[in-house]
Amino acid sequence: MDNLISFISKINSAGTEDNSDFENKLEETITKELSFNEVHSKLLASKQDTIRVKEIIMESEIDFINSVKHLKALFESQLSDAIEKVKDLYNQELIGMQTFYRNKLAGQGMMDLIKALNENDFSLVIMDSKIYAHRFYKPPQEVTQGQFQSGVIYEYDEAVCELKGVYINLLHPKITNGTILISTNDRHPNSNEKGVSEVCVGNLDGRSIPVDNTDALIDLLNEICETYEVMHLDSAYFMPEGEYTTKEAALKWTA
Repeated sequence: MDNLISFISKINSAGTEDNSDFENKLEETITKELSFNEVHSKLLASKQDTIRVKEIIMESEIDFINSVKHLKALFESQLSDAIEKVKDLYNQELIGMQTFYRNKLAGQGMMDLIKALNENDFSLVIMDSKIYAHRFYKPPQEVTQGQFQSGVIYEYDEAVCELKGVYINLLHPKITNGTILISTNDRHPNSNEKGVSEVCVGNLDGRSIPVDNTDALIDLLNEICETYEVMHLDSAYFMPEGEYTTKEAALKWTA
């Protein structure tokens, strides 16, 4: 307190002492008389309406955030790739299991039959609770030739009909009525009607359908298709109208 009184006395005096001594005394007096807690409490009690922040730089924090973002994007990309690989492996395993199941369910013989039919332009068609070997003609086969068992052939100037498909019922152990269907735009002379229709089987009647021998079955299916690519006029439901030329040949099978 004595220092403060001396300081005040010097302020009131009109002496000509050195200013540096005065400044030192002032600093010394403030330092001694105002503690940190007092200054801090006064600052807290002071009112400040606005605060202007010119610049804050946190380079290490910014770099860390960018690094985290990059790592997150990289992780998401690698995770997506890993998921796709797992999906591919899963789908491959699923297909393998399904194939194995179908082999056991249908039997290896059925799978071999399907393969043999596919390699020879046939397919399996399930229709009306029957299983057919089906040959689809694209484009449709024009039927212009009619033949007799004697070997006489009629070659018509215009197609009598177009053959679009042949169906052979593989559930029949032997060829009989209803075993063979054909699909045509107009009526084939050996069919009951146009469209999908039963046909007269002729001397194919009674032939075995060897589903247990794929080579023999394919030979029979080809022979049946060739049979209805022509008209067998001895057993025809009607004689086609139209102009034709006549010739003779040795015949193999008729319907």
